[in-house]
Parts: sequence; C-alpha cells; structure tokens
Amino acid sequence: MTEREKKMLVSKDEYDYLIEQLGYELPGIKKPIIRQINYYFDTEDLAMNQNHITCRVRLKNGHYKGIIKRHFTDTDRSTETEIKIYDGIEENTFTDMGLQLQGSLITERCILFKDSNYEVVLDKNEYLGYIDYEIEIEYSPDYEEKAELTLKVLHDMLVKQNNSASFKKIYISLPNCSSKSSRFFERKILLKNKST
Repeated sequence: MTEREKKMLVSKDEYDYLIEQLGYELPGIKKPIIRQINYYFDTEDLAMNQNHITCRVRLKNGHYKGIIKRHFTDTDRSTETEIKIYDGIEENTFTDMGLQLQGSLITERCILFKDSNYEVVLDKNEYLGYIDYEIEIEYSPDYEEKAELTLKVLHDMLVKQNNSASFKKIYISLPNCSSKSSRFFERKILLKNKST
C-alpha cells in the first residue's frame, strides 16, 4: 500500500492553540485523544534506517500490527507492507530476522477530520526523552491539492496567532518535515554520539 503524507512540525504553544481552536466536536465536547506506541526495530548499526526502511510494531487499541515501511526520499510517499506478529514486540518477523528493539515512540493523536480519502491529525510524540508536535495529513492520490491547501490554512492560522517575523520566516515555504521514525532515529544517533 502506498501512503502519502504531508507534515509540519509545530511548537507546543502552536499545538495547544490548534487543539483549542479545532479539537472540539461540539462546544464543550473535546475530540478523543488516541494513544498509540510505535516500537522500532533495526540492526545494531541501524542499517535499515540508513536505507530508508522502517521496521515497526504498533500497539493501538490493545492490538499489535507489524509494518515494513519504505520511504521514498524527497517525496511525501512511502509504501507499507504488513508483517506477521506472534507475540507483540517479543516475537515477530523482525526478531526472526535478527533485528533488535531500538526503542519506542508514543503518539497522542487528535483526529481533526477523517474520511476514506483524507485525514488531518494533530500529534504529540514522545521518544527518547524528547517531545515534538506535528500536523499530519494523510491523503489518497487525488487529494494532494486539498492536503496542501489544508496545511496552508493551518499555517496561516498559526501565522495570524503568532505575528513574529521569525515565525513567518521559518514557515514561509511550508516544509514537509521528516517522518516520525526518521526523527526517532536522528535522536537515537544524536544521543549515541553524545555518550561516546
């Protein structure tokens, strides 16, 4: 399956502002926050990550799901292949391949909008002693223009809320930030380099 995503990192204040503005079903009724945990597997030297492949077991709603995700560089596309899970993170195809658990990333997700072709979420991600916040839009091929427009509208809301010149300069090009797994492994490498 091919997955298409557009993402933008935001600060905690920006995340809180978007939750306050958009995180309600009806006045006074907050949209639910969904919690999921991604467990990342790789070789000791992180060869899978270096080759833009993520090996992940996700725990969501009490169920484990294994995915091999191949990221296409310089694009917002990736492919996902589901793999067999025997016993959560203890026994799975990744451990059978000799891969080791590298750590986990916990996401608290607020779904702002979802239908069969298009999903807009706000994510709070915690991993390796770090927290980041992002807007993520997943879409089918015919909805790329809508995804770009939605990201621009959310960006413009944040610009209007935060009128500083530095904010406008940072977000002027609407960058598509790296994936959660890429940020996880960047942090893991940074921490490893600091300890040596």
